[in-house]
Amino acid sequence: MNLTEDLTEQERALLELTATPAATLLGAVSMALRTTLFTEDPAAWVDMWQARPDLARIEWMDGPELAEVVAHLAAKDYEGTIEGVPGLRITSYDDHNAKMHWLGSATPVVLHLTRQLS
Repeated sequence: MNLTEDLTEQERALLELTATPAATLLGAVSMALRTTLFTEDPAAWVDMWQARPDLARIEWMDGPELAEVVAHLAAKDYEGTIEGVPGLRITSYDDHNAKMHWLGSATPVVLHLTRQLS
């Protein structure tokens, strides 16, 4: 039995729009951040979305500093163990915005991170 045969044309079309490299990256990032944004100094809110198949965005208010989140997400090799999101590289960042590239798919994905202040 082939389960994909049970998909309607409309479902296939929606999957082509939503099951993208950007969505895969957001899933990996959310796994890496699942507790980071809600620690002793929690974020007031968090929003994640894919703007295009090759562009993802994450914004949050207050909570951890951007540099802390970027360092947590960037792939690092600690004595043969990869930490962070494999394939995620830092492109640029300042106090409130960061740009990273994910090389984990055939199409590289840009990740924009923004920390808002209340």
